[in-house]
Parts: sequence; C-alpha cells; structure tokens
Amino acid sequence: MSEEIVDVVIHVKVPKKYAEIIQKDVEAKAWYLSHREELFETLKKLKGILKTDKTWKEMKREYYERGID
Repeated sequence: MSEEIVDVVIHVKVPKKYAEIIQKDVEAKAWYLSHREELFETLKKLKGILKTDKTWKEMKREYYERGID
C-alpha cells in the first residue's frame, strides 16, 4: 500500500440502537477500500481454479461480504 493513510473523523447523530452497526459498516468499508487491490489480485489468481456456477460478480460480492464479518 503506497498511498498515504489519513484519519477521518465524522460525527453523525443516529439512534443508539444503530450506532454500533453503523460504526462497523463504516470501518468495514474503509478496510475494504484500503485492501481492495490486494483482494482483487487474490481473486484474479483464483479465477478459474474454483468449480462453481456463480458469476464473477457473485464471487466478488461474497468475498467482500466475508471480509466484513
């Protein structure tokens, strides 16, 4: 990762019951964006290796969703 990393602080008002969910979603999106090149390189290496009926887009979506959990 050759890009400079900066801190971003965003203040929003949300219902208390959603605060943790929103924080996790934002952190997951930030992680994904900072690692996306690595993730897609891994996907390119795996393309054609896995036997599946899923499309390339479905595979990328699942890979991204697993990174969040």
